[in-house]
Amino acid sequence: MDYRIAFLQVILLMIIWLVEDLISKVFHHYRHQHHHKHSPIIWTIILWLLSIYNIGSLYWIAYPIATWMIIAILLIIGQTFHYNEFIYRRYWPVFWRLSVIVATITFIVSLFCQNLPLI
Repeated sequence: MDYRIAFLQVILLMIIWLVEDLISKVFHHYRHQHHHKHSPIIWTIILWLLSIYNIGSLYWIAYPIATWMIIAILLIIGQTFHYNEFIYRRYWPVFWRLSVIVATITFIVSLFCQNLPLI
């Protein structure tokens, strides 16, 4: 594990967090009450990109992406059974919140998996 790269990535994430927080405070009158300050879509993309960089092999990143897809399918099935219908407006907020959780776990694990063998 290269501690310098991990440290720089954590600093980068903190800077993005602060910038996003400042932007939401400056433009607070444009935000609705039920919206989050931090965009789960942006955080998911950033964390996935950093995870791909850390792992360095598209072979190994396929496992967390497959897990992410399985969670998405299970969420669709669960919402369909619970509500007897599938509506995207209900699906997307939950999907992106779960995506941030999966991407965060993948990022943390990727910090320790930088020297996986290439297959």
